[in-house]
Amino acid sequence: MTDPDTEKRNRRRRWPKDRRTDRYNWELARGPISAFGESKPLTAWAADERCAVGREALRTRLALGWDPADAITRARHEKPDMAFTYNERTLTLRGWAEQTGIKYHTLYNRIMKSGMSFTDALEKGAEGADFALPVTAFGETKTLHHWAVDPRARCVVTTMRRRLAQGWGPEQAITEEPQSRSTLGTGVPHHAFGMSMGLEDWGRHTQIPAGNLRYQMEQYDLPLEAALTSLGWTPNTDAPAEHSLVRITAAELRSGDHILSTDPTAEGGPFLTVRRRSTIPAPPTAPHGPAHSRTPLTRPAPAPAGLSRRASR
Repeated sequence: MTDPDTEKRNRRRRWPKDRRTDRYNWELARGPISAFGESKPLTAWAADERCAVGREALRTRLALGWDPADAITRARHEKPDMAFTYNERTLTLRGWAEQTGIKYHTLYNRIMKSGMSFTDALEKGAEGADFALPVTAFGETKTLHHWAVDPRARCVVTTMRRRLAQGWGPEQAITEEPQSRSTLGTGVPHHAFGMSMGLEDWGRHTQIPAGNLRYQMEQYDLPLEAALTSLGWTPNTDAPAEHSLVRITAAELRSGDHILSTDPTAEGGPFLTVRRRSTIPAPPTAPHGPAHSRTPLTRPAPAPAGLSRRASR
């Protein structure tokens, strides 16, 4: 009976060390190699001052079918700067890979190995169900990677996908350019007073916690601008004075109105009951009541040493 370890070693001996031998044509690296109007063997080219890589790397490049001059002079890890134009936009192959979500090597292999035109390679799209998601915008329905190469696209496909997942409208997700600040553009965008940013950024901008803004918007079904107005914030907030209760519609909200309740069932409604601060400060009046009522509360002075708390009273 054959020992299991012996059988395993025998199988290893029968397996070829390199199963990808079909990728290489070693004959291309043998004999005289012509480049720059000269013809020299591999060893001589490897020693040439123009050679940017070692002998084995040069031999492998030639066996893979590289042009001899390119194999000799191209620095290691340097990729050819291939640029392609599609829909009047010109990007390198890596730029198109980032724009569409198609892996660089997938695009490269489609063009260089499969012989596809760049247009066909691009329109074939990326692999994965996320990129095949149909999105309707501007009266058209196309997959996400096709929107990424649309002339109206102002961001890469991964940004579009993230925006859609966060609840952005398709047209805005496609056409809005990314904000220059990393803190902006996060979350669902909300528009107010001519600005657009996520709710967390509105919270930082107005010094009103995002949770308060969200509660005000959801509780009373208000747009952000009305919610900010009801909480007393506008781009130019003036200091108000007195308060009064008024019953108004959402369109009549003013800066500083604080919503107390809502009546969605009222005829012509919904109506809001708000506490409104006066726009004209009330004139100063003589104080009423005893003087001590106007004195700010302070912590009582400590009792003299040796006296009990009861005695100090």
